[in-house]
Amino acid sequence: MSCLTTKKAIDVAAIQKYQTELATFYTDPKTTPLVDEEKTNFKGITFFPISEKYIVKAKFTPIKDGKVIPFPTSAKKIKNYKEYGTVTFMLDNVEQTLTVYQSSPIMEKYADSLFLPFMDETNGVTSYGGGRYLDLTTKDLGTAANEITLDFNQVYNPYCAYSKHYNCPIPPANNVLDVEINAGVSYHK
Repeated sequence: MSCLTTKKAIDVAAIQKYQTELATFYTDPKTTPLVDEEKTNFKGITFFPISEKYIVKAKFTPIKDGKVIPFPTSAKKIKNYKEYGTVTFMLDNVEQTLTVYQSSPIMEKYADSLFLPFMDETNGVTSYGGGRYLDLTTKDLGTAANEITLDFNQVYNPYCAYSKHYNCPIPPANNVLDVEINAGVSYHK
């Protein structure tokens, strides 16, 4: 199977803006998900260096009648997500495939939201051990609806990386990559 290899031009300013907004989200008293005792120990958000290597074009394949998958969470509960499609891309000259999900049931406010949870070889070493997430939308699929740009510079940790008060989905086994994604949010306890 052939994968798309053309990369989108890197927009460093846009990635830096995203990173600044994410870091501010955690430190702003009006938006932070952290409770008072967690704010005291919070050391801030750290990021891997921005890299064009981790902006990849992927072939998107919809999953017709996707199954609803029960995701175990960090709080030992279940959250349901429906299989929406797969993304296939090249990284380090190896074809990679991840499944994209949508919340189930779909809330009207998030009807266009897609969820790409994954784990890679950095988890538990230089990134959060419970996996990382990349938010996508149905609009990201483009006009042909068969390709999507994945910018791993914009992956983030779930709230659970910083707070015990959240119930975060654990990426499924089919979304574990055997490569390092040295991009996006890193993690240091």
